[in-house]
Amino acid sequence: MGRIRFTNANLLDGEHPAQSGSTVVIDGDRIVEVGSPGSVKPASQDQIVDLQGRTLMPGLVMGHYHSVYREYGADGAMTMSNSPVEQAYIALSNVQTALHCGYTSVVSAGTHHSIDSQLADAIDAGDVIGPRVISSSRNFMPVDEPIPGGTEGEEACMASGPDSFREGALRDLERGAKILKIYATGGHGASLSRSMTPDEIETMVSTAHEHGARVRAHVAGRDKVLECVRLGVDIIDHADGADAECIEAFIEHDCFVLPSIYLLLRVAELGGNVFGFETDLKAFKHMCQALPDLVAAGVKLVPGDDFGVWQIPHGTYAEELVCYVEHAHVSPLDVIKWSTRYGGEMTGVANLGTIAPGNLADLLIVDGDTSTDISILTQPERLRAVIKNGAVVSGELVEYTAVAA
Repeated sequence: MGRIRFTNANLLDGEHPAQSGSTVVIDGDRIVEVGSPGSVKPASQDQIVDLQGRTLMPGLVMGHYHSVYREYGADGAMTMSNSPVEQAYIALSNVQTALHCGYTSVVSAGTHHSIDSQLADAIDAGDVIGPRVISSSRNFMPVDEPIPGGTEGEEACMASGPDSFREGALRDLERGAKILKIYATGGHGASLSRSMTPDEIETMVSTAHEHGARVRAHVAGRDKVLECVRLGVDIIDHADGADAECIEAFIEHDCFVLPSIYLLLRVAELGGNVFGFETDLKAFKHMCQALPDLVAAGVKLVPGDDFGVWQIPHGTYAEELVCYVEHAHVSPLDVIKWSTRYGGEMTGVANLGTIAPGNLADLLIVDGDTSTDISILTQPERLRAVIKNGAVVSGELVEYTAVAA
């Protein structure tokens, strides 16, 4: 597409409070100008989109995403029964749902059959429409003794000892994984016979970093959270039990933290708990109390939860954002920052997540001010257009568009 000039925007740029009356210009896949009407020089043949006070914000980022999940756990089973082909179609459907919900990027938190790597390639090639997908590996889980074929499973790598973990990691990296997903501990819905040893974690980190990839860890418990951070894990999932010392470590090591507590709440509300989640909401309440301190310290928090587990179906993503506002008393503006600036940074894609000159033109047009009412994002009819790389991928602009003379 050519130049588009958005005028009369309520601008939420991912960094600052709302700025009414703003103008943003995109040219192709990039944002080229941002400012007040008087500071942005019009160009002839600009496509003018008068937003009439609607909010213009960065495309959202989901930092913990399971594309292959659908009604997972509803039948009481803890494994996937779908064939690889069925899972691939489910993954495509799910990521397209995310795109229509305003999520222009999703970061995988574990997949099967290298589906996310292949899906990312298909989207990047233009073969199918979808959000930007940052691919992950299978789940890497520790076992007490080596299991014949355990490192070759397509849903999980069951490994014992550093060499076994490295062998499995190299397999996934060769198949296109950009992130290695490890289960450093059980807890937060996972049951393991043991936790990973420091040597096993360190091996996964060094192997990933040698190949330009990263590691994300499912981890619960203060001491193990600290261990993962200090061993170089890049992304901390859940972080149940994190305290002030953990916060200092998060800042020192510049890692991303995904609380992902919405599922804990829904399991307690709906029951049907086959994954071993606590029903007393102890971890949920602890994280709700801790989150204001993490925000104040400047920890890079990113939303994302186990959507596709039956209690939180795909498409209800924004309910997690509401959860942080209502239960942890985080401001909507901060939650938007998690979903845009920090989320964009977490993807590893340069110039993504904020509305600023030179950045990628991933944008969301919304009826209403999401920085005062985050629940607007749960109402699909109020998402007027989703723009990825400068192209409208959901919704439309036509009803308030003109062309400059």
